[in-house]
Amino acid sequence: MIPSEASVIIENFHKSIKDLRPEAIVQSSKELPYSYARIKYAHFVYIEELIERVELTEKNLQEMMESYGIINSFFPEDPEPINIKYRDYLEGLRNGTITDFRMPNPFGEAEAVNEIHNFIGECWFLKHHTDLFTGNALGAFIYDGIRNKDTEEKNIKELIKIVNTAKTRSVVFPGKKTNKESIFIRPD
Repeated sequence: MIPSEASVIIENFHKSIKDLRPEAIVQSSKELPYSYARIKYAHFVYIEELIERVELTEKNLQEMMESYGIINSFFPEDPEPINIKYRDYLEGLRNGTITDFRMPNPFGEAEAVNEIHNFIGECWFLKHHTDLFTGNALGAFIYDGIRNKDTEEKNIKELIKIVNTAKTRSVVFPGKKTNKESIFIRPD
């Protein structure tokens, strides 16, 4: 795969993302334009090219980490059980109850983001012989920590704020809603 092909694959992946909330939070993997593996590989190829050309910016770094981190979590093989739990979760929050549902991380799932962040750091070091210091991967971990803390403390007000935010932070896709457009539960 060459970088231009990788760029097209990533662009088509982003175009396949839909914001179906509040009816659904995830889509079927059958809606992906390519396999999980091909999309992930495209990220590696594209990122390596950005580093080679010294075109890696904070903006595209964050976008690529987030994009890689949402591949599996936004596109499971069987989305319906997750979407049912999501709708139950929303209903529970409206009624002051917290279910065991875990919202997908809009920054990308922490493990996947860490994986791509480490790859980026390794590529940067091999090319430039310096460390790439960035806190960009922290968003995924901070989100996880806040979400887990608010769930444990049964902080419904804060969990409603989490539900009422944009589906992604840096990844742009057709029909993407802003935070203001993503109000599914009216806060008290």
